[in-house]
Amino acid sequence: MDIDIILEPNLPPSQVKELGIIAEEYGIRALWTSNYFSHWDGFLSLVPLAASTKKLVFGPLAVSPFEMHPLKIVNALLTLNEMSNGRTQIAICAGEGNVTAMDLLPPKKIVLAVRESIEILLAACHDQLQEPYEGEVFRVKLPCDYSWAKSKRPTIYGTAYKHMMMRMEGRVADGVYIGAIPPEIIDSAIENIKKGINKRENPNQHVHINSFWGWHIKKDKENAYRESRRELAWRARKLDPELLSLFFSPDECKLIVDNFQSFVDAYFDRSGNVKNIPEELSNRLCEVFTSTGGLEDIDREIERIKKFEEAGLTQLSLRLHDDPMEALQIIGENVMPVFSQ
Repeated sequence: MDIDIILEPNLPPSQVKELGIIAEEYGIRALWTSNYFSHWDGFLSLVPLAASTKKLVFGPLAVSPFEMHPLKIVNALLTLNEMSNGRTQIAICAGEGNVTAMDLLPPKKIVLAVRESIEILLAACHDQLQEPYEGEVFRVKLPCDYSWAKSKRPTIYGTAYKHMMMRMEGRVADGVYIGAIPPEIIDSAIENIKKGINKRENPNQHVHINSFWGWHIKKDKENAYRESRRELAWRARKLDPELLSLFFSPDECKLIVDNFQSFVDAYFDRSGNVKNIPEELSNRLCEVFTSTGGLEDIDREIERIKKFEEAGLTQLSLRLHDDPMEALQIIGENVMPVFSQ
């Protein structure tokens, strides 16, 4: 299983480049930029990195076809791909935060819309959009010539939280990117992806299976938990009751769900202090839905990461937060020797 990293969206391109160079030296497969609506651009931030590395793969996570038409997505992606001699990737998503910020209303058929977007991107990357594409949600009316794109084509992922989306993306995309599911319960997601893969024209075709995973292992253990608690609102499908019920008592689940706004507040005030929730319970949430702890906890978390590989993941993306260089060094010196063999 390969290891990727995901960076915060507030890092300038110069810092993305610096981190990417070190990541490549450690043998990390890929770097993802976070595509948020009010931060550095997920594509342009990678331009300095493209000129400064030779093996590292990179791309934005994730881009919605409702914020950017598939044709414009592929223009940006193929341009970056040519600049890097064929080392780009992208994850296509339904939208969420970016779409909300733009006050856009995505269609009811979300799975269909993401599928059509992936189909357009794949057709363009194979230079097969000379004929119109007539989708139900997205259309391409004029012939498109991508013969200028000479490098190895980009890898197209679709992001998925629900099983229907996982099955569809397993059937049509180069890879499926699933979100923050603990290794102890990831089997059902892998099973649904494989159902989609089995419906491909060539079921033996390799399909990447990647997953987001929060990484909060620090030299300062107390700070690690504070950082991890701060991000809990966005873990476990926004603390989805169904996922919570697999690890916590009914009373604990109710307390967490009833106080979801407290988790959101802890993120926006950057405190990591979740009001109305005992810190012991918040810390257990961190331990279930992320890798959180001090340096003494690394061996425990490496064993959990191994469970991802055993379940069928081909890649795992570790999301870095405060002091990404420290996090990268901890991963490079402790995790990569285990998974780069």
